[in-house]
Amino acid sequence: MSNILINHNLDNEWFHPTKLFFGKSILNNIDNIIKSNLPNIDKILIVTGKSHLKTNNHFKNSVKNLDEYDIKYFSDIDPYPSPDTVEILSNMMKENKISLVIAAGGGSVMDASKAASLLSRNDGKWIDFSKGIKTIENKGIPLIAIPTTSGSSSEVTKFATIWDWNNSTSSGMNHPLLFPDIAIIDPELTMSMPKNLAATSGWDALTSSFESFWSNDSNDITDLYALKSISIFFENLENSVNKNIFESRENCALGATISGVGYSNSRPNLCHAIGTPLTLNWKITHGQAVCISLPFFLPYIFDKLSANKQKLLIETCKVSNIDSLVVKLKEMINNCGLETYINNIGINKSEIDLIVDQTPKERLLPLPINLSNTMLKKIISSMYKN
Repeated sequence: MSNILINHNLDNEWFHPTKLFFGKSILNNIDNIIKSNLPNIDKILIVTGKSHLKTNNHFKNSVKNLDEYDIKYFSDIDPYPSPDTVEILSNMMKENKISLVIAAGGGSVMDASKAASLLSRNDGKWIDFSKGIKTIENKGIPLIAIPTTSGSSSEVTKFATIWDWNNSTSSGMNHPLLFPDIAIIDPELTMSMPKNLAATSGWDALTSSFESFWSNDSNDITDLYALKSISIFFENLENSVNKNIFESRENCALGATISGVGYSNSRPNLCHAIGTPLTLNWKITHGQAVCISLPFFLPYIFDKLSANKQKLLIETCKVSNIDSLVVKLKEMINNCGLETYINNIGINKSEIDLIVDQTPKERLLPLPINLSNTMLKKIISSMYKN
């Protein structure tokens, strides 16, 4: 990264309060991490997904170090948690007087736990807070986030994406009190990821870094994180997916965390906005839903970036120009077993209007290009293979 030219463009605030612990087997030290950073803990709620960690011996052995605490478990988190799930989890925290939440899993587990923690100390329903009808006033229960995938980066962000299936919309929130207190990133936990999960989670993080980099909200600090994350994933993602090599999984775990630290201050936008209706209507896995549009929108946005940002992105990706970068992205997506054409994931051209109508337009505001509905339709149309 020594070739980065500083523009001194620091108009945006930089804020990141989560304390990070990263490294192989670092989870074995969870008891000391709690004692050193979160005193007066007695009742712990461990939140996990329904199945992923039940056979993970490293996780089970590490949790044994917490036997002195009163521990309860909650494992009923769906892949796309709803406001009802958040409220059930929040009520469990309140009823059991939980003093620490440990969220161990993918983005869904961490997002639901962050949301429920915040809700447990603020009276009201999640929907009302997410819509801005009610205001968050209190910090939630202390939370340790432990990712088991290398993608969502929720362990280091101020976002929680909750899916309001009844109204076909997402009801997420962007709030500084959603930052976890502590993130423990142990790459050993990612070794049990199946190939498809390694692919979809990795492409979630990699796409986020591209979006963070091209955003008008980016600055020199966020660019450092975005470019470093892109570099790590370009060098390691395919091996992580296809060969399950520890070094590659470890690097992707680092790349995902770096991505989140950066985009917590310059958030994902276009590809994630397009991905929202793909998941809501067709249940397309999040990572696939967001990465499928990346090679198609990138050329339009690249043109609007400064010459310096164009140069940095091309050099980081080790390609010669934007055309070769688009080709490289499509090859990488395919090599990871994912699709690059929208008709290959079961969406007909007649449904483009639904995608455009349900794309959250506020997510497009930080873009360096004005994307009208007509332009969105044109680009989405190009995502169909003839």
